[in-house]
Order: sequence, then C-alpha cells, then structure tokens
Amino acid sequence: RPITFEKINHSTTMASSSSDKAAGRVLLPLNIDPTRYDITLTPDLTAFTFAGITTIELTTAHDVSTSTIIMHAKELCFANASYTVKDDQPGEVHEAEEISVNMKSTTVSFGFASPIPPNSTLILTIHYTGFLNNQMAGFYRSSYTDIHGTKKTM
Repeated sequence: RPITFEKINHSTTMASSSSDKAAGRVLLPLNIDPTRYDITLTPDLTAFTFAGITTIELTTAHDVSTSTIIMHAKELCFANASYTVKDDQPGEVHEAEEISVNMKSTTVSFGFASPIPPNSTLILTIHYTGFLNNQMAGFYRSSYTDIHGTKKTM
C-alpha cells in the first residue's frame, strides 16, 4: 500500500553569510526554489525496494538561465522527470532529455531541451525506485522479533 507524504510551503535558503556553514556541503543553486513537495512511496518489504513519485512545486527567479534542474539524491534510480509551468493552459509537458546522477556529490541533474522559464512556478514530477537499506538513513527498513519469536520487517 502506498505511503504518501506532503510537505507544504517549505522554503529552502541554502545560502549563508558564513562560509563555515557551507564547508563540506554541496549547495544547490538559489535561483530555483522548491516550495511544496508531494511524495508517494510504495514499499516492497519482500524485495526491500520501493517505487516513488515526487511532485515538487518550484519557483524560478528572474535570473535563471539554465536548462537543468539539480537536486540532492542518494541511492535512487530515476526512470523519468518532467515539468509543466503552473497555470499554463493546457500545460505543455517538458520531458527531461538527460538524467545524470553524481554519486560523489549525491545530486541528480535533470536536463531539458529548452531553458527553464524565469519568474515562473513549475510543477516537476519525478519517477524513481530505490532500495530499502538497513543503514537507518533515508527511507529504510528495520526488523524486529514479535512476541511469538517471528522476525518481521517494517
């Protein structure tokens, strides 16, 4: 059964006046700002995998001049990504032509054929899969022994 998470009105400000806060961190570009996340995860507790669909509302700044959206991602396999411009009727779908994962910086880049529109609100939809690891990080699995001595996974 799918698990759905919703995060509303989240504003991320990754810039810092102190370079100490940024030391050793991968900071994302500030001209594309996520404001809302809708996440649906469907776990498979037998295969220790999950399928995910995430829809992110993004606000673009006036100075955005790229055809790439970069996000943090760790241990995920991406199937596809696309965006529409909110309130754009009928809502042309822009499919990512390239998906590139950088394992060292734990980021993913979605490359589109045309530049990201400035001063806009985008709806980015991403389909992916992942593994339910037992490292207690991200979406992970855990096991326990019930009162009858049977090991169960949750």
